[in-house]
Amino acid sequence: MTYLKKRSLATQILDLIFPPHCLICGKKVSSGNVCEECLSHMELLKFPLIEHKGKTYFYAVTKYEGVAASIVKLLKFKRKKCLAKDVARVISNFINENNIKTGYVGYVPMLSTEERERGFNQSYLVASALSESLDIELFNGIKKVKTTEKQVGLSRAARIKNIRNAFEVKGFVNGSIIVIDDVYTTGSTAAEINRALRKKVDGNIFFIAFSRKMD
Repeated sequence: MTYLKKRSLATQILDLIFPPHCLICGKKVSSGNVCEECLSHMELLKFPLIEHKGKTYFYAVTKYEGVAASIVKLLKFKRKKCLAKDVARVISNFINENNIKTGYVGYVPMLSTEERERGFNQSYLVASALSESLDIELFNGIKKVKTTEKQVGLSRAARIKNIRNAFEVKGFVNGSIIVIDDVYTTGSTAAEINRALRKKVDGNIFFIAFSRKMD
């Protein structure tokens, strides 16, 4: 089914009156919210595999700068929730190119209070879009159960202490799972989620962040 066929008639009419534009550079686009030129300027990591521990793989797809950083900031802080589908498209391409096989996709959770404060969970939006595009099951069993400080500005040691025992997993994954995050910094959140998830998954865990902040 083509992109246009998926969209409502009302949306198509609005696009004729107010043609969609790239949210990065402002140029007109025929689909999506980021033009192909801007996407081509996004720096993909040459070595996306950050760490491999047993049956867990930690990946990041892009370098957190330029277009990639702008996309994350617009999505998280400017409430441009439509960009979740563009992030999902980049991650989907990465999954297909690296032949990652899984039947489930999860995401880094937030407390209900945190989600109400922001208005949404950006990682959930990306995972939901991936679930639809890849036709795999969305796993909602990863739960945040502890109030934590914001990780921004904390040292690596402080981040690890801050996030310790912050997650629980409800349910069991019979197979492998992808876990989605927006930005990978020190890996403390990913490691803690893996610690909680590992005993509930009998296959591989692929932790995939859209972007990585480099030292």
